[in-house]
Amino acid sequence: MTYDEWKLSGPEEHPEPEMIECNQCDGTGTHLRDEHDTGRRCHICGGEGNVSKPREEPDGDYLYERERDRRIGL
Repeated sequence: MTYDEWKLSGPEEHPEPEMIECNQCDGTGTHLRDEHDTGRRCHICGGEGNVSKPREEPDGDYLYERERDRRIGL
């Protein structure tokens, strides 16, 4: 791999997604409505308390350089 190919390549893709705390249930996995409720499983995380972190969108410079390189055959 040349330096230019390395420089323009993105970060390594990880097979396992990075997990963050579910913001719907605050990481508990259940929704508690009052003190007598045992809680229902969160519909966003499925009761796990964690969800995968959303992917970051590439910035305009990266997309421009990628398209430029595609056009010149890199």
